[in-house]
Amino acid sequence: VIKVFDRLSYRRLKTAIRFSLYHSCCLLLLLSMFFCSACENQGQEIVATIGKQQITRKQLESRIQKYKTAFPHAAPQETVTPAELKHFFLDQIIDETLIVMEGRKRGLAVKEDNLEQLIRKTMIDLGRTISYPSRQEALEYYRKHKKDYLVHKRYEISQILVADEHLAWELKEKIEKQQLSMEEAARKYSIGEEASCGGHLQPMRLNDFIAEIAKIIPRLKPAQVSPVIHSPYGYHLLRLEHPLPAGLLPFSEVENKVKDELYTLKLRNHFRQWLAEARVRYQVSIQASQLEAVNEK
Repeated sequence: VIKVFDRLSYRRLKTAIRFSLYHSCCLLLLLSMFFCSACENQGQEIVATIGKQQITRKQLESRIQKYKTAFPHAAPQETVTPAELKHFFLDQIIDETLIVMEGRKRGLAVKEDNLEQLIRKTMIDLGRTISYPSRQEALEYYRKHKKDYLVHKRYEISQILVADEHLAWELKEKIEKQQLSMEEAARKYSIGEEASCGGHLQPMRLNDFIAEIAKIIPRLKPAQVSPVIHSPYGYHLLRLEHPLPAGLLPFSEVENKVKDELYTLKLRNHFRQWLAEARVRYQVSIQASQLEAVNEK
């Protein structure tokens, strides 16, 4: 029985699916190539069949060339052999075809036979049986993978960013005289993205800040407001909230991140298992001699 999802679970499912199966390639490229029908493939070299569906040598060569043309800097490294390259892209075409065939079998409706929409709908439908991790599941995963949640020293700061230097110095004076709070000033005057949060930024490593800010932060004491700092973005006022030591992030801080990572992992494993079973169910057969003759250049 397919579990009914609430809206939050459905959004999480859609988000996780974007990274579960096609993380190695751009989805737009993968979905831009339409599959030829069996009658259109007559007389062409067949590299694989999926039931009555045929994949031709020309399709595979076209896939490789389109990828290399669209993403020259993302092309596989020299360590990848020609045989591995051909299998990689053939597997992609087979996986796409299986998902499309499954979607049509399930009667999933899309406009004008939109393959991108059909693949997305099918993957979402396939993933509905995978539940979002509970707190206990996430905690167990966190305990087994603690090395993944080790961090360098970080700094939690608040920031006000304005375009006018005079305004920046004026705000600094008012804040230090307690005529205006940092949060109020950020919400009212800051042009930074964090203004709506009262200027609060997520904890970051020193190297993650721009150079102009990174050299000032270590000099600040907790609750101290910095001098006005000029950068290409404007004029900054900083307040150091907390320096956070290097070490293991507490579970309370990364719980949602752990749950999302675990959910993505569960979906990926589920799809891999489904694809392996679908290859048997839909009778996938690869013609090794024709595949060897494919020109991958």
